[in-house]
This record gives sequence, C-alpha cells and structure tokens, in this order.
Amino acid sequence: MDEERIFKVIQKIMEDVPLVLAGSGCSAPYGLPSMAVLGAHLMEKLSPKYSGNAQWDKFQTELSRGADLEAALTDVLVSKEMLDDIRIECWKCISKYDFEFFDKLMFDPISFPLADLLKTMSRPHPSCVNIVTTNYDRVIEYACDHGNLAVNTGFAGQYCRWFSSNAFPTKNSINLIKVHGSLDTYIDSHGASFSVPLQRKLPAGIVPDMITPGTQKYQAVLTGPVSRQLLHTADEFIMKASSFLCIGYGFNDEQIQQNIFTQTKKGVPIIVLTKMVSEKTATLLDNSTKNYISIAEGPEEGTTELWVNRKKSILEGTYWTVEGFMKIIS
Repeated sequence: MDEERIFKVIQKIMEDVPLVLAGSGCSAPYGLPSMAVLGAHLMEKLSPKYSGNAQWDKFQTELSRGADLEAALTDVLVSKEMLDDIRIECWKCISKYDFEFFDKLMFDPISFPLADLLKTMSRPHPSCVNIVTTNYDRVIEYACDHGNLAVNTGFAGQYCRWFSSNAFPTKNSINLIKVHGSLDTYIDSHGASFSVPLQRKLPAGIVPDMITPGTQKYQAVLTGPVSRQLLHTADEFIMKASSFLCIGYGFNDEQIQQNIFTQTKKGVPIIVLTKMVSEKTATLLDNSTKNYISIAEGPEEGTTELWVNRKKSILEGTYWTVEGFMKIIS
C-alpha cells in the first residue's frame, strides 16, 4: 500500500474520534522518567531500609538482571509498609520530573505536540475526547490547559477535590480516566481517596493513591473504591468507542486492554503509535485485531515503519511521534 492510501486510511479512522489509550511513551518525550529510571530511584531510596528482606532482595535481583520495573515486581508480595514506601518514592521521583516540565511549559515558549493533537481531535461535534491512561503524571492535563480544553478526571471541586462518577460529560470535554491513580490523588487516614492538585511536597502521614506495577496492582484496581469506578468508566468508554489510538502504550495491563481486544476482534480499528513495537504487542495485534495500523520508528534515521493488517511499509519521514502523526491527519 502506498503512502497516500495509508494516510487516507488513517485519516478516515481519526474522523470518528478514537478513544485514546496513553502509556508511558506518551509522556516520555516531555522528560518524564522511564520505568528504568523509576526502578533505579526505588533501589537507591529503599534498599538501605529493606535490604535483607526476602521479597525486596528478590525484586532487587530481578532489576539487576535487566528486568523492567513491571517485571521485577511481578510475583513479589510486599507488605503494606513496603507498598506505601514504594508509592511515596514513585510519587517523589515522578513529581520531580513532572514539575520540571510544568515550569518549562509555564515560563518558556515550547512546542507541545500532544496539545495540538488533542485540540485537533476535539474539533468534531460533540467536541468530546475520551482518554484512558495508566500514567500518574499530569502531562495530558497540561496539554489540555495548553490547548484551552476543558479536562475532567472524575474529581469535582477546585482545590480539595472528591471523586464523582457524574463528572464525565458527553460533550465539550476531554475525559481523562487515570486508572492507576495520579500525582494529585491521595489516601486519607480513613482510607478515602481525594485530590489536591500540584503539591510539590507530600504532606506527612499522607500516602499517594497510586497503583504501582506488579502482581498486587490487579487486586488494588478491583478493590479500591475510586479505581474500581474509574475502571468501570473506562470499560464503558472502550465498549462504545468507534476506534482506538494507542500512544506509547506497552500493552501490559490485561484489565484495561481485555475489552479493547474484544472490540478489535469484531473489526473496530486500532492505531498504535510508538517508538518500537515489541514482540508481545506485535503478537497481540496479529492475533486479536482485524483492522490495525502500527506506526513505529523505521530501521534508519528519518524513516517510519508501518504495518497495515500484517503488510509492512517503510516510509521516508518521522511519523511515529505525535508531532509526526499530526502531519498525517492535519
């Protein structure tokens, strides 16, 4: 398939405003830390406290062997104290990079391709874009502000915010479902989840309401009152979606992607935009979709590798980034 025909197929899919599934690769271009950086931070900050603990040593060994954070925490059953410490250190690490980007965005004129994409997607009536993300950072919220777009995360209020399942409108909004929590959400002493935006320092005695990677995240998603409702909302949006646009998503969350592949098996189109298509992702696309397009970095600098329903094309140009993707759909 030639370039013009491929672009027309992509443009047609985008006309119906896909549900966006955003992973860590969506935030990485803006300086947010990778899983490797996050794992190194945890080792530095928590090893002095937990060295000698069998579960922690197992986690440390897996990281030293080259496993990513998600894989290293798989099958590691941590105590509540250790889990809270992991949440706190994840919050501190990600928050540092998040604020660096926020400060740059506020006071330096920089390009923000994600904001441009969301603004373009929100133009068709009823001007509503649904986004499901596993990210904790606020890059998508910043993109909405930068594009002068209303964004709803499910928490009502201005500063002290509480979850409301009625906070997701059906028009004139970016609905952002953060199924694993956010830098802005916390758990109080009674176990209730609340949100206070843009805290640069974690208050004493407060634990971030963030679901960390590993085996226990599946239980946490299902048992947390807010995360359970967010997952339910995400599933509703997924089942109603006319198409999907995955940005930097690694397909490591079965609870989220199960319903997506239920729909793609029926023929609902999916576009995957990523730096590299992993073997796992390629297998899932081959076996669980009828109509897919993957857009990734090409074999040589300045090229793009596209797969359209198991047919590969190499194009001149960088189209696998959000900025490059905008050249296709604009």
